[in-house]
Amino acid sequence: MKPEARLSQARYEAEQAKKRLGSSVGALQYRLKPGTLVNNAWEGVRDKSSDLADDALQAVKSRPVAASGVLAGLVVFLAREPLWRGVSRIFSSRERDDGVIVANLDNRDGTFDLTAQDVPRSANEGVNA
Repeated sequence: MKPEARLSQARYEAEQAKKRLGSSVGALQYRLKPGTLVNNAWEGVRDKSSDLADDALQAVKSRPVAASGVLAGLVVFLAREPLWRGVSRIFSSRERDDGVIVANLDNRDGTFDLTAQDVPRSANEGVNA
């Protein structure tokens, strides 16, 4: 082969290599764009969550009693405070205490005075009515 032909062949191959490199760099830049990365991650999460949901659905279909028990346990755990208050109100033998203090004056002892003392105050204190 003539040297001119070999030189021409080498130039052609170098030009083709430059085009392949440019194409590879362009593809790499596209794949590393933040939007493309987010879309790929979102598709991966969506596919994985879909697989998990399918697996969960199959587990519930195959063992409905166990799944119902787990769900009931979760509900009881999340609502434990309101449930405890409700059950304690149902089984409470005393009347409800609404935060009101009640004095039972029927059984009072004569040694105690249940009246409040008068406390003098200045005109600058409290509310003037």
